[in-house]
Amino acid sequence: MQKQIALLYSPDPEGIEKVFIDNSISYRRLGNVFLLQWEEFLSVLSELKEELLRDVRISFAKPEELKDPNKLLEIGFRARTLDQLSEEELFKNLSKILGTAQSYFHAIVCAKSMKIYGFEALCRSQVPVFKLFNVSNRIALLVDNFCRERAIYEFKRRFLRTDYKLFLNFHPKFLKNPLENAGDLISLLHFMEVSPSRVVVEIDEYEGMDLNSLKMLRNLLEGEGVLVALDDVGAGYAGLYQLTEIKPHIAKLDMELVRRIDKNPMKQSIVKALISACKDVGIMVLAEGVEREEELKFFLEAGVGLFQGFLFARPSPHPNTLEIEKLAYNLLSTYARR
Repeated sequence: MQKQIALLYSPDPEGIEKVFIDNSISYRRLGNVFLLQWEEFLSVLSELKEELLRDVRISFAKPEELKDPNKLLEIGFRARTLDQLSEEELFKNLSKILGTAQSYFHAIVCAKSMKIYGFEALCRSQVPVFKLFNVSNRIALLVDNFCRERAIYEFKRRFLRTDYKLFLNFHPKFLKNPLENAGDLISLLHFMEVSPSRVVVEIDEYEGMDLNSLKMLRNLLEGEGVLVALDDVGAGYAGLYQLTEIKPHIAKLDMELVRRIDKNPMKQSIVKALISACKDVGIMVLAEGVEREEELKFFLEAGVGLFQGFLFARPSPHPNTLEIEKLAYNLLSTYARR
């Protein structure tokens, strides 16, 4: 197979050239343009500092194309930044990556019924989803939509004959148009034949988002029967401010507030006040990340109604609902009698 020549344009050719020389890379320089084997460039990529690569443009050509003046302009138009090349390569392989993705479901149990209240849908693939989100907005949007559609499909297939609720995560970077966001979700649910009343939209990383957009989204979804949950409540002042303004149906306590709360009197006082404030205005509180019975006991006594954590179940593509509800009953009934 004929090797391709990489053409690199850099506004700082001296900086690039120094790295090439230091690493004994074979190259040819024409002004601000370097010609070298693509494999050679990859071998030294880690040695190039980010500021040197920021404005670099890269193109590829077969050796014979460099001899054709008519091809040179075309080669120039093909030039891309390194980030663009990475995105394009990932985009080509996205179907393979997402083909391995699975929807995992993490149980949420209800203290009152001592049964499963719902499941939070999580997307797992060979490349962590959060890394795909960081590649580009185009990749992130595709992944976000794919994971949500896959979760709804798998939820319907597994839990159609139940009254469980499905918690769907929404990344805030795609919640810029509330009318469109709400409309797309409701249309998708109707297409999948899943009642909107069985869905909870979970919003995380919401600090810094436009407050009016969040309020509008909440109202639009509520009008269709969809509940809204705010994640990581209690993680800083901004999160508390969003809670008071948006008034979600469910507040998921930040896991740092939950962990080992039985050992921290100051944390207990803060959390009790937060739980009391939520109950006063009709917001359900969900303690997320419960791993120890001591934590469960504290939150039951504090009046929390929903629980999620490894104490009850780990995320699974095929959760055993009978086992989860048996364990939930044993744990919750034990502390409810005390």
